[in-house]
Amino acid sequence: MRREGARPYLIPFGGSSSLGARGYVDGGNELLVQLPEARHVVVAVGSGGTMAGLIGALGEERVLGVHCGAVSEPASAVAGFAGGLTGRSVTPGALRIRTDQVGAGYGVLNEPVLEAMRTAATLEGIVLDPVYSGRAMAGLIQAVRDGDVRRGERTVFLHSGGLPGLFGHAQTVHRCVTALHGFKAV
Repeated sequence: MRREGARPYLIPFGGSSSLGARGYVDGGNELLVQLPEARHVVVAVGSGGTMAGLIGALGEERVLGVHCGAVSEPASAVAGFAGGLTGRSVTPGALRIRTDQVGAGYGVLNEPVLEAMRTAATLEGIVLDPVYSGRAMAGLIQAVRDGDVRRGERTVFLHSGGLPGLFGHAQTVHRCVTALHGFKAV
């Protein structure tokens, strides 16, 4: 492509870059219009672009990220993308990123995540994947227990997908669903 004069854009891991995060700036601005009173927006942190974009619209104090283990230094990644997006220095230490749901590592299911998946499915009919959205929900539940998110504060849980993750963990999801309904897992 370059030989033909084109300027290709290489998409990094997870699609995360300052440019890629701009879509979530728009998403954050939409949240401001629809739910201006929202105190917290909780999001899974994989490679960091989603959280960076939300910070670009909402600021560091409103966005709570839950690290899923995809990168070794999530705060540095998010701060770098957010800084490139906003044009101002974003300090990793100023970010609200929970790291307590990584457990044994990326993609390795742990009991709090499994419980969060069961709770969301039982109470709300929401299916969460065990790698991203399940960890983010487990992080939100723990944030409420810890007092980081107080009962009664308007909170948005951003479920950004995760359907492909369900296929990679089909047996886990099957066990979760059968346990919910009292069926015997096969």
